[in-house]
Amino acid sequence: MKRRQREEHSWHETRAAERPVEPFSTQGRHALALAYANEYRIGMSSLALQRVYELVHEEEDWTCHRFFTDGDGMPLSVEDDSPLNAFGAVAFSISFEEDYVNFLRLLDRAGIPLRREQRSEHDPVVIVGGACAMINPLPLAEFADVFVLGAAENLLPVLLPTLAEERTREAVCERLAAQPGYFVPSHHHPEGQAFSPKLVKLELSENAMRRPGHLPTTAIVTPHTEFSNKFLIEMSRGCPEKCRYCWATFGMGRFRWHPTEFILAAVERARAVTDQLGFVATAVGDHPDIEMILRQANTLGFRTAVSSVRIPAVTDGVLEALFASGDRSITLAPETGSDSLRERLNKPIPNQLVLDKVRLIFRQGFTQLKLYFLVGLPGETLEDVEAIVELVAACRRVMLEELAPTGVIGHIHVGANILIPKPYTGWQREAMEAPAKLKPKIALLKRGLGAMPNVSIGAMSIRQAAWQTFLSKSGSDAAEIIEAAARGQTISSLLRRHARVIEPLVYEAAPAGQRLRWQFLRAG
Repeated sequence: MKRRQREEHSWHETRAAERPVEPFSTQGRHALALAYANEYRIGMSSLALQRVYELVHEEEDWTCHRFFTDGDGMPLSVEDDSPLNAFGAVAFSISFEEDYVNFLRLLDRAGIPLRREQRSEHDPVVIVGGACAMINPLPLAEFADVFVLGAAENLLPVLLPTLAEERTREAVCERLAAQPGYFVPSHHHPEGQAFSPKLVKLELSENAMRRPGHLPTTAIVTPHTEFSNKFLIEMSRGCPEKCRYCWATFGMGRFRWHPTEFILAAVERARAVTDQLGFVATAVGDHPDIEMILRQANTLGFRTAVSSVRIPAVTDGVLEALFASGDRSITLAPETGSDSLRERLNKPIPNQLVLDKVRLIFRQGFTQLKLYFLVGLPGETLEDVEAIVELVAACRRVMLEELAPTGVIGHIHVGANILIPKPYTGWQREAMEAPAKLKPKIALLKRGLGAMPNVSIGAMSIRQAAWQTFLSKSGSDAAEIIEAAARGQTISSLLRRHARVIEPLVYEAAPAGQRLRWQFLRAG
């Protein structure tokens, strides 16, 4: 990849705005570079990244330096402007396939060869973790030396001693390849053959979550994130629902929650650095003590917010507590506008229940509602898409009825995403719907919702969906295409130039019984 001299990015002002929950030393016998393949404001919004940062610092003789994509020249650490290529190992957290390009660009800016086979003993060991590593690591298998599969609490106790004790890259890879929870491409060769035994993912178990020290929370509060000045607390993992499109519900295991006493202790811990809390999880509202936790946070003077709430989990008590803390926005995900299609995606929630919950929300005094829908579902018709418009219109009528006495006009934002059939979901063999069918559906949504006052819509582009589907389902043979994107070729041009490779993977369903390339990992 062609490089040129570029100005380096200093983190002095960013550091000054940070408020660590506890002191973190930048000095240690061993140091791990922890990189997020996106900007600081995105990466520091990741509870997973913050959790790894805290756990590394808990290990004796270890320190951790953070890196993000901000700037143009050599990536420098937030902690003290150390260069990325000065570390013996760099661990990337990658949650979104679109960040594969950013991952390669960070390596290139640091002068680290992109391909693992081109690296010498003087180059860092490149480690990749995060959701993408557990969904399908193969598209990055030509670039990453090691993939970590699972929860940091389970993997760091093996990873850090290995990095500290082994003197060569090959020794590190060989030792980790023999351990559960690691995929090492130079030692494991799963493509093109039956691979046995399958590699395991070391998720955080229900028993582990009930032991002290296993609750992920924010380590550093900062105003410069998507959740400005919020202290985030994980409530649970997994989901009670088994929606056929959702990786989290299949890949993260059964629904389990953190003990209430641990969560309340974390709330107390946050008081020294902020008065804002964010409770996050796939199913925040399903924690058995959610109402009590929210009320206790209110008593302590916190302003609280939650990530999206499952529709059945919307209750008067939850809404009252959130409203009392100052929150005015709620996010729900009906996914479809028709009861029958919602049942087919294994989310049997009738429209009437959706409207009942929306009425509770606006009756409580909330003024902002976000609704998320999917288009391109198997078996979906234009009538099903029209049903989305009709459901949003009904939600708007409820909003106007409930808010009219207050003199306030609320707002509904609709997010419309295209179904991307993810590995390890009920629809992993399905194809993404063809553009010729998607275009009229998206046009119908924009036309119908665009005519409604106090309603806005944001729709995913078909090009973006096709690119993400390709990255989700591809193997190591995608390396050349990803590298071309990192070199600056546009996604549109790549989709056209490599259509013979990309389109069958994106737009053709996999036959039943056919081995899927990512099935060398044990699901759930």
